[in-house]
Amino acid sequence: MMIIRFLQENSLYVLLALAAVCTCVWLLLLRRRLRMAWPVAILLSLLHVAYGVACVKVFAIMEGGSAGAMSLFGAVFFMPLAYWLGAQVTKRDTAEVFDIFAPCMIFTLFCARINCLVSGCCLGRIIPGLEPLRWPTREAELVFYVVFLAFVAPRVFREKTYGQVYPLYMFLYGVVRCVLECFRVSATNGIFHLSHVWAVLALIVGFVLYSEIKRRHTAHTARGRS
Repeated sequence: MMIIRFLQENSLYVLLALAAVCTCVWLLLLRRRLRMAWPVAILLSLLHVAYGVACVKVFAIMEGGSAGAMSLFGAVFFMPLAYWLGAQVTKRDTAEVFDIFAPCMIFTLFCARINCLVSGCCLGRIIPGLEPLRWPTREAELVFYVVFLAFVAPRVFREKTYGQVYPLYMFLYGVVRCVLECFRVSATNGIFHLSHVWAVLALIVGFVLYSEIKRRHTAHTARGRS
């Protein structure tokens, strides 16, 4: 009982620790592709989670929330900056950096959304006529993470990607959140609220970047065959 109570009271820290461990294992498995020593992989795992937490907290404050609030869109929009800067400073391939680190970020957000279930936040609206049942918005988002990771992680591991993973995630996540936000509890009384703006922005940016990366890859492949 004490262990269960401890896990419930410290669920966020436990889940973030799990995210850091899984990120570390993933980076250690792929560290040779980034020419990364194993101590650096461990350090980056911790920094990755810490920076991610800072992103979601800062973004929540920018939205007008309290210091303890979190907005997952902060990670969606701010994590690419860290990946890009890291690739430029260390002279690593940008596409490789994004593809390898994208699953780490997605799994971390998966853990953060599980914490929403444990803490009882980010609820779906009550389903009319089926009170007190609510729309399973958090559960649906978790399913999206699982399906997306199951699709892209093996491809990244087998070097079957070319920098399109993060833009594809942004686009699909924007689409999913656009739908789910209509069924979530919000500070406004209407169906549409601020998170819809971020969701639309994410899907637009993701679609544009994905289309451009795919176009360049197709053109490069065609030149290689000619």
